[in-house]
Amino acid sequence: MIAGVCAIAGAASIGLAGSSLAGPFSDQFQSPSGDISCNLVNAPPLGTHTLGTNFVQCDIANHSWVPPRPPPPGRADATSTFVLMRGQVPVVAYGPGNLASPDPMDDGEARSAGAITCSSEQSAMRCTDVSTGHFFRVSQESYELG
Repeated sequence: MIAGVCAIAGAASIGLAGSSLAGPFSDQFQSPSGDISCNLVNAPPLGTHTLGTNFVQCDIANHSWVPPRPPPPGRADATSTFVLMRGQVPVVAYGPGNLASPDPMDDGEARSAGAITCSSEQSAMRCTDVSTGHFFRVSQESYELG
Protein backbone atom coordinates (compact mmCIF):
# COMPACT_ATOMS: atom_id res chain seq x y z
CA MET A 1 0.00 0.00 0.00
CA ILE A 2 2.82 2.42 0.78
CA ALA A 3 4.35 1.89 -2.66
CA GLY A 4 0.94 2.70 -4.12
CA VAL A 5 0.81 5.96 -2.16
CA CYS A 6 4.21 6.97 -3.53
CA ALA A 7 3.18 6.01 -7.06
CA ILE A 8 0.04 8.12 -6.71
CA ALA A 9 2.02 11.00 -5.25
CA GLY A 10 4.57 10.88 -8.06
CA ALA A 11 1.92 10.65 -10.76
CA ALA A 12 0.00 13.57 -9.29
CA SER A 13 3.02 15.85 -9.50
CA ILE A 14 3.72 15.21 -13.18
CA GLY A 15 2.70 18.08 -15.37
CA LEU A 16 1.76 20.41 -12.56
CA ALA A 17 3.07 23.89 -12.99
CA GLY A 18 1.53 26.97 -11.64
CA SER A 19 2.22 30.31 -10.15
CA SER A 20 -0.98 30.56 -8.15
CA LEU A 21 -2.03 28.57 -5.12
CA ALA A 22 -5.62 28.71 -6.40
CA GLY A 23 -4.81 26.42 -9.33
CA PRO A 24 -2.60 23.34 -9.60
CA PHE A 25 0.64 24.00 -7.77
CA SER A 26 3.90 22.10 -7.35
CA ASP A 27 6.99 23.37 -5.54
CA GLN A 28 10.30 21.53 -5.16
CA PHE A 29 12.76 22.56 -2.47
CA GLN A 30 15.57 21.30 -0.26
CA SER A 31 16.55 21.74 3.37
CA PRO A 32 19.25 24.40 3.90
CA SER A 33 21.87 21.61 4.20
CA GLY A 34 20.69 20.03 0.91
CA ASP A 35 20.22 16.60 2.53
CA ILE A 36 16.43 16.55 2.22
CA SER A 37 14.56 17.15 -1.03
CA CYS A 38 10.79 17.77 -1.10
CA ASN A 39 7.93 18.16 -3.56
CA LEU A 40 4.84 20.01 -2.28
CA VAL A 41 1.71 19.61 -4.42
CA ASN A 42 -1.78 21.10 -4.38
CA ALA A 43 -4.13 20.11 -7.20
CA PRO A 44 -7.68 21.31 -6.40
CA PRO A 45 -10.68 19.28 -7.65
CA LEU A 46 -11.47 19.87 -11.31
CA GLY A 47 -15.21 19.48 -10.81
CA THR A 48 -17.84 18.19 -8.45
CA HIS A 49 -17.03 14.54 -9.23
CA THR A 50 -13.24 14.67 -8.90
CA LEU A 51 -10.95 14.61 -5.89
CA GLY A 52 -8.23 17.13 -5.27
CA THR A 53 -4.72 16.12 -4.28
CA ASN A 54 -2.69 17.88 -1.61
CA PHE A 55 0.49 16.21 -0.40
CA VAL A 56 4.19 16.58 0.26
CA GLN A 57 6.87 14.00 -0.38
CA CYS A 58 10.34 14.46 1.13
CA ASP A 59 13.30 12.20 0.30
CA ILE A 60 16.44 11.80 2.40
CA ALA A 61 19.61 9.86 1.74
CA ASN A 62 22.59 9.14 3.99
CA HIS A 63 20.72 9.10 7.29
CA SER A 64 21.90 7.38 10.49
CA TRP A 65 18.50 6.10 11.68
CA VAL A 66 17.08 2.69 10.81
CA PRO A 67 14.04 2.75 8.50
CA PRO A 68 10.88 1.04 9.81
CA ARG A 69 11.22 -1.62 7.08
CA PRO A 70 14.07 -2.67 4.78
CA PRO A 71 14.24 -1.40 1.18
CA PRO A 72 12.58 -3.47 -1.53
CA PRO A 73 14.65 -6.46 -2.74
CA GLY A 74 17.34 -5.39 -5.20
CA ARG A 75 16.86 -1.69 -4.39
CA ALA A 76 19.79 -0.87 -2.12
CA ASP A 77 19.92 2.57 -3.85
CA ALA A 78 16.38 3.49 -2.73
CA THR A 79 16.05 6.61 -0.59
CA SER A 80 13.79 6.89 2.43
CA THR A 81 10.68 8.87 1.52
CA PHE A 82 8.18 10.60 3.79
CA VAL A 83 4.70 11.21 2.39
CA LEU A 84 1.99 13.32 3.99
CA MET A 85 -1.32 13.48 2.16
CA ARG A 86 -4.01 15.88 3.36
CA GLY A 87 -6.30 14.21 5.91
CA GLN A 88 -4.05 11.15 6.37
CA VAL A 89 -1.29 10.08 8.72
CA PRO A 90 2.26 10.37 7.33
CA VAL A 91 4.04 7.26 6.03
CA VAL A 92 7.66 6.28 5.50
CA ALA A 93 8.34 4.48 2.23
CA TYR A 94 11.08 4.32 -0.41
CA GLY A 95 11.77 6.55 -3.38
CA PRO A 96 13.65 5.96 -6.64
CA GLY A 97 17.08 6.73 -5.17
CA ASN A 98 17.79 10.12 -6.74
CA LEU A 99 17.08 13.43 -5.04
CA ALA A 100 15.86 16.46 -6.95
CA SER A 101 18.30 19.36 -6.86
CA PRO A 102 16.27 22.56 -6.44
CA ASP A 103 17.64 25.56 -4.57
CA PRO A 104 17.78 25.12 -0.79
CA MET A 105 15.32 26.94 1.45
CA ASP A 106 16.64 29.41 4.01
CA ASP A 107 16.82 28.26 7.62
CA GLY A 108 13.41 29.00 9.17
CA GLU A 109 11.67 29.52 5.81
CA ALA A 110 8.21 27.98 5.31
CA ARG A 111 6.28 27.04 2.19
CA SER A 112 2.59 26.13 1.96
CA ALA A 113 0.17 24.66 -0.54
CA GLY A 114 -3.39 23.80 0.38
CA ALA A 115 -3.49 22.52 3.97
CA ILE A 116 0.17 21.47 4.05
CA THR A 117 3.01 23.66 5.32
CA CYS A 118 6.71 22.73 5.39
CA SER A 119 9.30 24.62 7.41
CA SER A 120 13.04 24.22 7.29
CA GLU A 121 15.73 24.00 9.90
CA GLN A 122 19.44 23.85 9.11
CA SER A 123 19.46 20.05 8.75
CA ALA A 124 15.79 19.07 9.10
CA MET A 125 12.40 19.51 7.47
CA ARG A 126 9.02 19.55 9.22
CA CYS A 127 5.80 19.25 7.22
CA THR A 128 2.35 19.58 8.80
CA ASP A 129 -1.21 19.10 7.61
CA VAL A 130 -2.84 22.07 9.36
CA SER A 131 -6.31 20.55 8.82
CA THR A 132 -5.50 17.53 11.03
CA GLY A 133 -2.27 18.35 12.87
CA HIS A 134 -0.55 15.27 11.37
CA PHE A 135 3.12 15.88 10.63
CA PHE A 136 6.56 14.46 10.01
CA ARG A 137 9.95 15.84 10.96
CA VAL A 138 13.02 14.33 9.34
CA SER A 139 16.77 14.90 9.67
CA GLN A 140 19.88 12.79 9.14
CA GLU A 141 19.90 11.90 12.85
CA SER A 142 16.21 11.08 13.43
CA TYR A 143 12.62 11.23 12.26
CA GLU A 144 9.27 11.71 13.98
CA LEU A 145 5.73 11.00 12.78
CA GLY A 146 2.65 12.46 14.39
